[in-house]
Amino acid sequence: MSVELPEAHILATQMSNVLVGKVVQAHELQNCQNLQKLGCVNKDASAFGRLVDGRVVSVVSRGNVIVVKFSNDWNLVLAPEYVGVILFHKNENTILSKFHLKLRFQDRTALTVSLTGLGCIQAVIEADLEKNYLYRRDFSQIISPLDTSEFTSERFLEKLAEKKQNIKAALVGKTAVVVGLSNSAFQDIIYRAKIHPKRNTSTLSSQEKTALYNAITRLIQERIKAGGKNQFTDLYGKQGAYAPTMGPNMKDQNCPTCNTKIEKINHGGGQVYLCPKCQK
Repeated sequence: MSVELPEAHILATQMSNVLVGKVVQAHELQNCQNLQKLGCVNKDASAFGRLVDGRVVSVVSRGNVIVVKFSNDWNLVLAPEYVGVILFHKNENTILSKFHLKLRFQDRTALTVSLTGLGCIQAVIEADLEKNYLYRRDFSQIISPLDTSEFTSERFLEKLAEKKQNIKAALVGKTAVVVGLSNSAFQDIIYRAKIHPKRNTSTLSSQEKTALYNAITRLIQERIKAGGKNQFTDLYGKQGAYAPTMGPNMKDQNCPTCNTKIEKINHGGGQVYLCPKCQK
């Protein structure tokens, strides 16, 4: 499962609470060769050495991306998008043998980051931050559902009205009107809003658009309150408690609302589960 906006927010909040003020004493990279070839990790591994002696100034997230800012003008850009794990260790005795990046701090605590599949672990100097693809993608002008000043019903409906495309493309990916949602959140949102995944935004009524807005808002809040999805592990190794309403967990199951058998279709580059009766 992917780490989406709620989980990135949980991690960034926890990291901010525990890491700000800590100074990096040493770093270690391991098993990163393939990730470096894919551009997920700096090809020049010496860049991570620039984090040493830097003090953590802030940790922020937007969309699926987390940025740890250091006092020496360097940043650690993290996007554990596909089952990535970021863990804080009170001492190095609790560190598992496998990780991709370890930062050891002067107080003997540590942070480890591991990716499974794609994602991002990159050390980036401040002057080059805007050139980083994932940073540029998520720290953008696209609306964040976590920003109450940005994500208003009026603005969301206005942006949605500008689109004449499939509903998934409007909520997930490069042409989305919001940032930070992936296939997992998408399936829950359209199920709650009772909208079929193959609908075009131009066919949505004002009531359906409002239902989408409400579904996004509730989903984000519920996942944060539950500590993330039930396949997510937070900074301290605690598993999230949010069970998706719709998705692979509903394979061979019946709709909890109308008892109709759940269907699975290939759509928009992934598998989508839906209720053929509730979602029109």
